[in-house]
Amino acid sequence: MIKEQEDKLNMYQASDGVLQTNNGVWTANTGFAGVVSALEGKIDDIEDLRDQQEEDTTGVTVEKQDARIDLEKNTFTVGSLIAIYASVNKKRKLFNKVNYGKSELSKARDNELPGMSAQVYEEAVANATPCLAFGLTAGMTTALQTSMSTFVSNISKPREAITETSAATEQLPPVFAAVDKILAEQIDKGMELYRESNPDFYTDYFNARIIVNSPVLTRALQVKFLLQSEDGHSTTPVQRMKVTIDGTIHRRSTKLGNIYVQNLVEGAHTWRQCCRVMIKPLSLSMSSVAKRQS
Repeated sequence: MIKEQEDKLNMYQASDGVLQTNNGVWTANTGFAGVVSALEGKIDDIEDLRDQQEEDTTGVTVEKQDARIDLEKNTFTVGSLIAIYASVNKKRKLFNKVNYGKSELSKARDNELPGMSAQVYEEAVANATPCLAFGLTAGMTTALQTSMSTFVSNISKPREAITETSAATEQLPPVFAAVDKILAEQIDKGMELYRESNPDFYTDYFNARIIVNSPVLTRALQVKFLLQSEDGHSTTPVQRMKVTIDGTIHRRSTKLGNIYVQNLVEGAHTWRQCCRVMIKPLSLSMSSVAKRQS
């Protein structure tokens, strides 16, 4: 998100924080409570879009490249062993069909390489018995097939990741507009009910509604909540985990389990979390990083 959006989101979260701190005041007002719930839903939508926007495409690109290297290697190895058999037995047509050099494979386009590999795989299956004497095993043929499937499934992933990031950026402005409308036309007006009966609540809310124009926006804390399985082999993001920092900063985790906090003062801070549901025997794990937001 751009800096202006981050500043506005901080205001949304601060306003919602005041509302949640004083929920005992307005809970019985079902109409107002529904509006607050809608506000939180839209804030969650913004945070989820930020997750998509910040998705790192580097890992996806590396995964695709690793899959390609594996496919090139398996294609060259299997093709070479079939080529030996073909040369010895004067099967020139077969030899030419599978005799791909390393350079030829590495220079092939992404949409060309699977076809070349499939050609080698077909001949490996067709000539499995005679090629066994030249070192071609069933395991090698299976490895080639697996690497083909893996690479094909990864071909479009970097482009898809970039597309998803761009789509998230385009979706943010209308969601911000929807939150502005909820605040200005519904919650701000609903707060008039508490101007005299709860003046501190009223004042704190409208103070929180002020957008602070931060001269420099710095990612102070990024936290990811995960539920880890008992065997440690799988994790599941903890969605909508409520967290309070220093008693005043309120956050809810995204669908991916992330929480973002901007511009914390350097030093010690208090942290309190409240999980809606704890599923035993799963355990909660947390990681955090400091990151600068441009």
